[in-house]
This record gives sequence, structure tokens and C-alpha cells, in this order.
Amino acid sequence: MIPTAEQIALWEKEYSPSEWSKRFSTAAEVIDFHLKLVTDVSDKNRKELNCELDVEYGSDDSEKFDIYGDDLPEDAPLFVYVHGGYWQMLNKKDSAYSVKPLVQKGYRVIVLDYELCPKITLEEVVRQMKCAGEYILNYAEENRVKHISFAGHSAGAHLLAAMLDRTFVATVGDEIQLVKHVYLISGVFRLDELRFTKAVNENNLLSLNDENVTDLSPVTIDYQHLSGCGMKFHVYVAENESNVFKQMSEDLHKHLNKFGIASSLHILPDLDHFDIVEKLADRDYAITSEILNNFES
Repeated sequence: MIPTAEQIALWEKEYSPSEWSKRFSTAAEVIDFHLKLVTDVSDKNRKELNCELDVEYGSDDSEKFDIYGDDLPEDAPLFVYVHGGYWQMLNKKDSAYSVKPLVQKGYRVIVLDYELCPKITLEEVVRQMKCAGEYILNYAEENRVKHISFAGHSAGAHLLAAMLDRTFVATVGDEIQLVKHVYLISGVFRLDELRFTKAVNENNLLSLNDENVTDLSPVTIDYQHLSGCGMKFHVYVAENESNVFKQMSEDLHKHLNKFGIASSLHILPDLDHFDIVEKLADRDYAITSEILNNFES
């Protein structure tokens, strides 16, 4: 059923996270501040930390990642970060803001890149994510890494949740046991509504249709295959988010629990969709502290 103009107008705001921040007077200021901060901190980390850039995980020019803490032992725990940007903005170069406290703890940190829409479809982006995940798990196995954590913000959280489907787990086999923690931060876990919004999907740049909009929505994926894997999910959402974003996180948390998968839900006070990850550079921040406390646990 085609939604009404009134319903679409409501969704336009619900799926526009910058409209919900209380830190600035306009949505544009929220975005401008975020882009400058994450770029500046990422640039600084690249200069200060030992890193290997542009490791290829596939044949496409976009299928690359950067490793921070490359001077740490090869079997050190891995932390993998997937950036957001509604599948159409940002890149790994802008998204290394979280790495310093993690490297200082002893994680080798991978920051992933992927091709953006509409150059490829969202289905193809998920395929890239599975390719990256398979490569990283093989890399970990070869280097005797015993502990991998994945984290994603917004669209990045969606890509991680979509990656972990039955086909991916069947492909990687026992290597899935290496994944101990998955951190999903202010994620997009259902696509049926945002499909109709210009804010996210103008001219259907994500190439969504009646069939794939369900297949690509984590809240409708059967995760029974993860029930015996032992990984723990940590679902975070900011207090100053729209009701839709809060509901998506709650729904995914309950969905995972339904399959007997360990999942915790955290609503972080006084934060919005952007500073919930901007603060990852601070070792005393709630999410960073949990990641550090879960080192090899």
C-alpha cells in the first residue's frame, strides 16, 4: 500500500536524525560539526598511530580497509568498525575517530570502506560487507586471533546485522566462533518506511523494492543460526533520537532475544545520533568503556 502524503511527511522527520539533536539550533549545524570533528580526530589518529592503509578485501576499488595498531602482535584481538552515512556518505578515512583508546588497550582496529549508493545498490553493499567479513575472519584464523568484535553506527549497524545472516554463517563455518561481541549503535533495522522518504531514498537511490525491503531489514531476518555461536550483541540508541530510531533498536534487541541470542539494550541519556559516536574517542565514555572491559572476554 502506498502511504499518504501526511504519513510520508512524518517519516521524513523521523528518519532525519539531525532534526532531533538539541546541541545546535539547526540540523545543518549538527552535520557540519559532526563532519569536522570525525575528520579532524581521524586525521590525527592516522598521524599518531602505526597503521596499514588500503588493505584490499575484494577486487573493487572501494573494497579496502585500514588497520590501526599494526605494530601490535598479529594475534591481538581485532575490533572492526563500520561507518554510517545512510549508505551514501562518509568513508573509512573519516571514520577512524574511535581507534586510539582501543589501540592503547591492545586491539588491532580495522576501519572498513564500502561503495556508496547509488553507484551500487544496497543489496550489493550488503554483499560487499559479507565479502569483508569473510576476509577478516579468514585473516583472523590465519593469524591465530581468538577474539573479534564488530561495531557499526547507523547504516553501519544495519550492514553488520544484515551481514550475519544464515548464508554468511554457512560460508564462514566455524570461524564465526571468533566473533565475541557485536556493538550496534543507533542502527537502521527496518527499511519499509524510509523507502518512501526523500531524506534517505530520493529517486530510490537505494534500489529498494517490495521483496528486498524485507530481506534487507534485520528485524525480519531469522537469526536462529546465531543461537549457538556465543556472540553477544550490545544495542545502543541515544535519548535524543526520533521515536522510530528508538523503536528500531528496541525491536532488534527483542528480535535477537527471541532466538536465544544474548543482547543488551542501552538508551544513552543526553546524547543524539551523532555524539553517541563522537564520544568514542574518550576512553571513559560508556560505550568505549564497555568495549575496553570486554577485551578478550
